Amino acid sequence: MSYTNDFKNQGALGASFSFDNVSRETIEKLKIYEALLTKWQNSINLVSQITLTDTWHRHFLDSAQLFSYVRFNEKIICLGSGAGFPGAVLAILGCKNVTLVERDRRKCSFLRAVSRETKTPFSVFEGDVLNFEGTASVVVSRAMASIHDLLTLSKRFVNPETRFLFLKGERVDLELEAASKNWEMTTVQYQSITDVRGCILDLTDVASKNETSL
Repeated sequence: MSYTNDFKNQGALGASFSFDNVSRETIEKLKIYEALLTKWQNSINLVSQITLTDTWHRHFLDSAQLFSYVRFNEKIICLGSGAGFPGAVLAILGCKNVTLVERDRRKCSFLRAVSRETKTPFSVFEGDVLNFEGTASVVVSRAMASIHDLLTLSKRFVNPETRFLFLKGERVDLELEAASKNWEMTTVQYQSITDVRGCILDLTDVASKNETSL
């Protein structure tokens, strides 16, 4: 067995998140974000059109559930941010050091508009993740790539202490099995609070089998 795996129903941390517990200012910022998402969706494909009717649950809450698993000052890298999920939401909630990595120029323009209009500081790296230079305490991602590919893409800017938090669906166990052929890792799955088929995948002690460490 090349990885240890634990599943925690609902997750003591994740299950505690609620927008009822955030400030009015934060709610107003998310409303601005929602309006921008609807406006920009008319010209670029940011999210599935059908999900716009349920933005707060499908996108905001889905992203926000990671907030309970990170610390305010950790250096967070969001891979394949697209419309800003989950990274921009984490920044709006109060994470102070968030970088969103996105190679689509138009989506990067949208992300900068979100930062500007919501008055939320976060960085946007426009380009391929393979060209990103920096370091990460935590790597987050939603619906970008397989676990193996995400770990491979992250190799240049992480270290053995880096933690990975991925929002994953019902194929997570198959992805873990495939990734275990090339990676050693300790994993915990927390039940998603937005999808009974989904989970928050928490990876630590990650090391490549082909190298001494990440």
